[in-house]
Amino acid sequence: MELSEKNRFSLLYDFYAPMLTQRQADIMQFYYADDLSLQEIAENTGLSRQGVRDAIKKSEKILIDCESKLGLYQKYLQQKADFDLIVRQLEQFGESKMINDIIKHIRNMIL
Repeated sequence: MELSEKNRFSLLYDFYAPMLTQRQADIMQFYYADDLSLQEIAENTGLSRQGVRDAIKKSEKILIDCESKLGLYQKYLQQKADFDLIVRQLEQFGESKMINDIIKHIRNMIL
């Protein structure tokens, strides 16, 4: 399952935000979660547009480095794929309250 770059960095941010400075975390939040433009972030932070871009690139590198060392994002993707497979297999048993409850419980576990 391939995620868009935006979704990928949003998830990496979710896992590794504590590894960023507060300013880096704020900029990443503005850029990836709030979908602000570089210019809007620059206006909010007092940085230049290029300064914002540099901060994003540096933060992305930190997130990628953390992932290469810890692998939490890849473990999450594998668990999600495993849960999706289990749900598909359960769905083959047809409709029943028990099966639907199990599927709902599994989906709640991965969200």
